[in-house]
Amino acid sequence: MKLTVLSDIHGSLDKLAEASGLIAESDLTVVSGDLTRHGDLHELRRVVSELQGVSRRLLAIPGNMDGRDSIPVLTELDVNAHGRAVTIGKIRFIGAGGATPTPFGTPFEMPETEIVARLSALHQPKHSGRLVVICHNPPYGTRLDRIMLGRHVGGKEIRRFVEEVQPDLFLTGHIHEAAGVDRIGKTLLLNPGPFRRGGVGVVHIPETGEITAEIIKR
Repeated sequence: MKLTVLSDIHGSLDKLAEASGLIAESDLTVVSGDLTRHGDLHELRRVVSELQGVSRRLLAIPGNMDGRDSIPVLTELDVNAHGRAVTIGKIRFIGAGGATPTPFGTPFEMPETEIVARLSALHQPKHSGRLVVICHNPPYGTRLDRIMLGRHVGGKEIRRFVEEVQPDLFLTGHIHEAAGVDRIGKTLLLNPGPFRRGGVGVVHIPETGEITAEIIKR
């Protein structure tokens, strides 16, 4: 399976025309949060509609900028992965949107324990296929949660979840300046960076063997 991974769109699809060919040839497009600038539901519907127009299939979670009221809209539009498990072939996708509290009081913030509890409830240890986690908030202490001056701001409980469960792939966003690929144990992690600045992640998940990920600037 080939994935195109986007994050932190913030209402801007200026780069969509350049990325549409790549998106169209992928089996699945994943948006790991922040589709809107500040939770506007009309903007959310527009962004989802335009992405669906070029995607074979779309899954999305809300980010901290999208608000809890985005969840029923994403569900209505048949793209919601927040608090849900979606199985495609032998790959199980589980999602948790929102983020831990910020200094800015953004629309969808929650304690880290709530994010981890949601993911834990969706995890099925007996599932024999691949496990992909879609979580807007990155885990602590990687290339993907480092802000200016090198400070790490990711979730320590989320990292503990990754270390214990070891999903095959962890897709995140949230920290704009921390686009990159990293690992925690066997788990491959990807933050594609803000799509409004041209960040696009491409992931290949073979039936067997190593998962690969890269970031393509558009």
